[in-house]
Amino acid sequence: MAAWRAALAGHEVTVVERSNRVGGMAASHSVAGLRVDLGSHRLHPSTPPAILDALRGLLGDDLQERPRNGRVRLGDRWIAFPLRATDLVTRTPRRFAAGALRDSVLAPTRRPRADTFAEVVRAGLGPTVADAFYAPYIRKIWGVDPTELSGELARRRVSAGGPAAIARRVLRARRPEGRTFLYPRRGFGQLAECIADAAVGAGATIRCDVDVERLTLRVDGGTVRLAGGESIDADRVWSTAPLPELATRTDPAPDPPVLEAARRLAHRAVVLAYLVLDRPRWTAFDAHYFPGEDVPMARLSEPRNYRGSSEDPPDRTVLCAELPCDVGDATWTATESELGDRVAPALARLGLPPAMPVHTEVVRLPRVYPVYRPGFEWDLSALDLWAADQPALLTFGRQGLFVPDNSHHALEMGWAAADALRSDGSFDQAAWTSSRTRFRSFIVED
Repeated sequence: MAAWRAALAGHEVTVVERSNRVGGMAASHSVAGLRVDLGSHRLHPSTPPAILDALRGLLGDDLQERPRNGRVRLGDRWIAFPLRATDLVTRTPRRFAAGALRDSVLAPTRRPRADTFAEVVRAGLGPTVADAFYAPYIRKIWGVDPTELSGELARRRVSAGGPAAIARRVLRARRPEGRTFLYPRRGFGQLAECIADAAVGAGATIRCDVDVERLTLRVDGGTVRLAGGESIDADRVWSTAPLPELATRTDPAPDPPVLEAARRLAHRAVVLAYLVLDRPRWTAFDAHYFPGEDVPMARLSEPRNYRGSSEDPPDRTVLCAELPCDVGDATWTATESELGDRVAPALARLGLPPAMPVHTEVVRLPRVYPVYRPGFEWDLSALDLWAADQPALLTFGRQGLFVPDNSHHALEMGWAAADALRSDGSFDQAAWTSSRTRFRSFIVED
């Protein structure tokens, strides 16, 4: 997005992409002839109108409005997601419903006893929701107890901060815009592909499958040294690389305390297991959420249900299981067949339709969920201050800012960066600082 907008304004732009395709974790690829995403992705209607209009101009009718049809496994029950009032009344387990009702009444009396994920959620949503839903889900995704994570993660990830907020979400879900999302006909990655094509059409150069070895920064610009020995000189370097990794590849090197802060900031990984089924459709649902620790995956999606496309093979479907893990652990190193053998029996235990894969493919993503340990703000601030002190450098995006944002948030960052770049090549730092302040208010939408 930043490359496209900057190129449209007449600037000379080169994009260096480590992957062999554009889009990062928002890219798409093919499995068994069917386009799939790197996990479950959707474009939310809350995308800023100007950006949404631009995307519609690029994709036309390929940007489809689709009904949301997900569900969450809560105990032994399935609850519709987004939340629906009828489900909350009729399908929620009785003990859970009674506890949640009691917690709702007592909400004004609760305050966080510490700035941890556990306490922020307990105070906002009550002990019942915190213990029965969020605690196991957090342990599964982040690999630690919610008491070991900063309250900032809850503020960025939990959009319903109390009973009144839950009620607003339920009421919003009753409106048409609350039950829909936007999705491209050829997979979520078509968004990035169309923006990249538009950027090239505007004069930008995009180079894929190229790694950056070192970045040398100067007051008046920077030199990007690529694998293979080639270098690119630039007046400005804008980076979506993981901020901790960027600090370790930059000359002159940051001070030792900054590098130590970079080493402390970590991500949780995800292994994606794609199960190819010899049937036209598995269920009618687009996504299943599994907060319980008795199920290995956190979410399972069926890509063909996110769109309507005549290109999708009529005789098979693909399921994408998301298994959180740490790089190097038993899940990360498991083979395709081993992962298929974990997922299929887990689904069978839940009474779901048979999911006997005829083929399994795996993609490993090392940096998906930023780990916000208590006190992480100090380490992130050290890196932010270091980056802000480099006149030619700008960092943005989910990885570049170490934030758990949605795709429309990242698109807004790129748009704002290009808008701050003046026609003479100077940069409106005040405008960008204002944008950064706005970015801190972003809350993840599921």
